[in-house]
Amino acid sequence: MAADPFEEISAHDSKSLFKPKVVALVVTDSPETGPNVMTASWWMLAGYDPLRYQLAVSHKTHTHEIIEERGEFVLAAPSTGMIDALAVAGQVSGRDIDKIEYLDLDTVPGKHVDVPLLADAVGNIECSVIDSFTFENCTYYFADVETAHVTRGGLDGRVLSLDDADVLAYMGSDWDEGDEGTKSRYYLDLSDDDVRRYPGDAVHEALPDTESSE
Repeated sequence: MAADPFEEISAHDSKSLFKPKVVALVVTDSPETGPNVMTASWWMLAGYDPLRYQLAVSHKTHTHEIIEERGEFVLAAPSTGMIDALAVAGQVSGRDIDKIEYLDLDTVPGKHVDVPLLADAVGNIECSVIDSFTFENCTYYFADVETAHVTRGGLDGRVLSLDDADVLAYMGSDWDEGDEGTKSRYYLDLSDDDVRRYPGDAVHEALPDTESSE
């Protein structure tokens, strides 16, 4: 029998297996408290036709209060220059500080939702909530895409042009030498030279003839 190729890790560390990923900055707005931003990794694509996203938000957050009130939000894909925003927006509550002002984040108005877009992000997705459910102190929102935006030149067909879209490919956080109060954040500095193309026909040509479908 071959030697076991794996070592056991904790449930908490298992999330490292699916990184790098783009962690979203969730933008909301309330007439009473103004715009707010929160870091969110609990989001996913939730439908293709029509295109929908799902976002999980803790009931402890200011973001949850605003989405419950307004029923809309923006998913912003941060650029590498927004790494400080990723850290602060995930650790500080919008009830205690105006994070947009503190982080000096430039915004532009949304087109179809009353929520601002982050001007320095790689892109922004305007979302309207269509349904939700609650599980273990979180609300899971299903949202339609009203409008999506990408930085100019940011797409090469349907693939991000990494020379024009400076996407923050987030690797996670860990304690490093010199860290005292907070962990270091790790991300990849990617360029178009790092992208490799794999033609899909190469694998399909090897499939046996079949009339069945998935």
